[in-house]
Amino acid sequence: MPRARLRGILAALVSAVAVAWAAPATAATPAIPADQLLRRAMTAPRHVSYVGEVQVVRFGAMKSEASIFRIEHLAPNLTRRWYLAPQSLYGDSVISRGETTYSIDVKRDRVLVARDDSIDDQVAEDDNFSVLMANYTAQYAPDETFEGLPVHVVLLNNKYTGETTMRVRIDAKTDLVVGKELYGSNGALVAQTRFQELRYGTNIPKAIFDVPKHLTRITGPTRALPSIDLQAVIKEAGFKALGPKYLPEGFTPVEGDVTELQGNVRTLHLLYSDGIRTVSLFQNAKDAAIDLSRYHVNVTNVEHHRAQYVTDGPTTLLTWSEDHLHFALVGDLTLPELEKIAASVVP
Repeated sequence: MPRARLRGILAALVSAVAVAWAAPATAATPAIPADQLLRRAMTAPRHVSYVGEVQVVRFGAMKSEASIFRIEHLAPNLTRRWYLAPQSLYGDSVISRGETTYSIDVKRDRVLVARDDSIDDQVAEDDNFSVLMANYTAQYAPDETFEGLPVHVVLLNNKYTGETTMRVRIDAKTDLVVGKELYGSNGALVAQTRFQELRYGTNIPKAIFDVPKHLTRITGPTRALPSIDLQAVIKEAGFKALGPKYLPEGFTPVEGDVTELQGNVRTLHLLYSDGIRTVSLFQNAKDAAIDLSRYHVNVTNVEHHRAQYVTDGPTTLLTWSEDHLHFALVGDLTLPELEKIAASVVP
């Protein structure tokens, strides 16, 4: 799903996460407030070059999913991620050169080329940080040592629930995010990422960011600067589209777009966020409901309409049809929260 407007926040905060441990504090707590350190961490990759290995784990209700990739980053905007696991992705890589991303599929000898004009949009980045700080309070936890590095630890606490939603570990010397943990509304750990074998330096050969010329190139989507004017996007859908009248506390419009899925199914996507959690609303006017045959599906009701839902850890997918439209809500929210949003879509 498109999340271009979140990259200012998520590219910095989602670059790593580690499991909690007891370690001696070796870094002096910064004199600046915790939110200012987070802001500096967002921009650290623009001037810090590094190589390392990243492990990402997401915990679901029935199983967990993990991926491991080698990463090389040459500041300000050259990055390569080479996947070691899972087996289905082994050998694939993603090369980012400024606003253009090349997803290399070695098994099919092809590369998907996509362009995102908003990736370095300072206005979007400022907006994202404002949303984050409007809904979360940043505070320091005791400093730690991570992979031999002294790190500052910042907790992001939800202002409405008081619960810690994210724990971020930031290298005390470079301000680079080297660890992050994400927690669900019940306090359970739902996702973690961690750097290993992290080394800093600028002696990274530029040739590793070259895209192999023998691969078949497939043109992917080109994304312009996103707009938060979701009402304007709704009018462009080509059918009588609708948006929710209710959102949980702190959630705000992020972006919207209209795409052609499966060749001719015009689909509207609206994205909302509170700075960390997201919820997306998809809808179309054709008989193109989501195929849930591969999942364990549960049945519920959206007002008087039959609905289906699938839950995986903190993420829930809810689908239903109403008023000649097909809807799908997906987000890091509980089923009752999604049902309340769904009930507000069609008056």
